[in-house]
Amino acid sequence: MAATAEPGAYPAHLVEDWRLRDGRAVRIRPIHADDLAMHTAFVAGLSDRTGYHRLLSPRKPQPDELWRMTHIDYARELALIATTEVDGAEQQMGVVRYVRGDTPETAEVAEFAVVIADAWQRHGLAEKLMRVLIAAARDAGVRQLADITLYDNLAMIALARRLGFKVQRDAGNPNVSRLRLALDAPAP
Repeated sequence: MAATAEPGAYPAHLVEDWRLRDGRAVRIRPIHADDLAMHTAFVAGLSDRTGYHRLLSPRKPQPDELWRMTHIDYARELALIATTEVDGAEQQMGVVRYVRGDTPETAEVAEFAVVIADAWQRHGLAEKLMRVLIAAARDAGVRQLADITLYDNLAMIALARRLGFKVQRDAGNPNVSRLRLALDAPAP
């Protein structure tokens, strides 16, 4: 990877071309405002199960939320998308993101999320995107990534463990597991 971008600038140094195990070309890049229509189609195309695992509820993101997901303040957050060409058009395959806390005390901790379109699951894409996100977060000074997932989201829990996250069932809510990764430790 190239040098880090100026704070708040589009992090073009994170653009990467990669291939799935089956040889399909994938572009990994930071999301930008022009991706709103593609990201909206991506979210609309998620199965109910995939959407539920991502949002921990059956609700669908509203237009203002989708707008916010593509209009990024790169100084405090990052969203990386994976795209490929389908029938001559760019199609979003997945997204990972982190968002730092709002105060100086919480700015070193970031919540993270990952969602892969159903057609692209089980191809190694989530792990690749997460590894790029973890490296970018570490380079940006984030010291910890944290989130929760449903206790029965076994694929996410297995991925988190492979990536070195500590996984702990939430004592206050047995339906979720807490995922935490200290970024000051070496990558697995």
